[in-house]
Amino acid sequence: MEYLNLYANCRLVKGARMSLLCDLQMRRFYHLPNDTADVLIFLQQHAIEECLAHYGEDNRETITGYIDFIVNKELGFKDNRLQEELTPLDLSWDRYTDITNVIIEYQEDIDYTSAFFRELFDLQVQGLEIRCYHKIALDKMHELLEGFNGTTLRFIKLVLPYEGTPELRVLDKLVKQYPRVKSLLIHASPVDKQEKIFDGSVPVTFFSKKINSCLACGEIRTGYFLTNMELFTESQHYNTCLNRKLSIDQQGYIRNCPSMKEDFGRVGETSLQEVLANKAFHRYGKIRKEEIAGCKDCEFRHVCTDCRAYVEDPQDIYSKPLKCGYNPYTNIWDDWTENPLKQSAIAWYGLEEIVK
Repeated sequence: MEYLNLYANCRLVKGARMSLLCDLQMRRFYHLPNDTADVLIFLQQHAIEECLAHYGEDNRETITGYIDFIVNKELGFKDNRLQEELTPLDLSWDRYTDITNVIIEYQEDIDYTSAFFRELFDLQVQGLEIRCYHKIALDKMHELLEGFNGTTLRFIKLVLPYEGTPELRVLDKLVKQYPRVKSLLIHASPVDKQEKIFDGSVPVTFFSKKINSCLACGEIRTGYFLTNMELFTESQHYNTCLNRKLSIDQQGYIRNCPSMKEDFGRVGETSLQEVLANKAFHRYGKIRKEEIAGCKDCEFRHVCTDCRAYVEDPQDIYSKPLKCGYNPYTNIWDDWTENPLKQSAIAWYGLEEIVK
């Protein structure tokens, strides 16, 4: 008999009506009907001929088509037995640090070299997003980036306004001097477009909408989905947006995210250890997708980063992300800003201006 073996890095995620087959090694996913997923699950314990007999001769061509798809996309292989000795995928996740990601809403008056920031970036922080809502001088940008030299940062994303942002050739020189800068978003641009600098390795996204506050954060789009081992495994245990994330807003208040209403003190007035010792600071990071309304039935739940700052029911921290237009029960994407059921929450958060 012949069997179909799925590679361990290929994981099926079932939703209410559709499923996702995630190739975590090649970082891509395939959207499949649940009927297809059921066949693949059956094949994980039965021979191909047993599967054909189970589903009937009428479905032979369809099922062999599924199998050919898996083999042709290098998601699995056929063999004369199920390879039980293949190493199963380890879905555990941990990092030996209390904070892995930081967001800074840049404000010129804040001292980003102070003791709080030195302690913070001694924690082996991996990713940093610097949001500049207003024009920042090039020398100030150099000064800011210089402060992160010698840290464990692997990734810096710069969010800059189009007005006053240097030309691409100057940005190219900047990222070559500070290679931790891996991505740039230029907002309030005349046009939406994508460019590349640093020999094509650093994307520069020009975005026509103006980002002048944290109210623009939290939108769920397919373009933001990530298919990789890091996000997939973290999503099994924690919230992929707020787990081990710390943010400092324009006024220096310390939050899980700049969009969250609750703060945990202020830079210069509160120590980092006080923040980390506060149990409330870690509350949102423990909310898994399986606990969130809508998300728990969504096939995209382990490739999506979620949002707990803006939810459909502001009184329920387990409510569906407000800025998500996908319905896992119909598999239709709608414009979330026009959904009549979301209007009261839009008003509650004061989002009327950004949805116009």
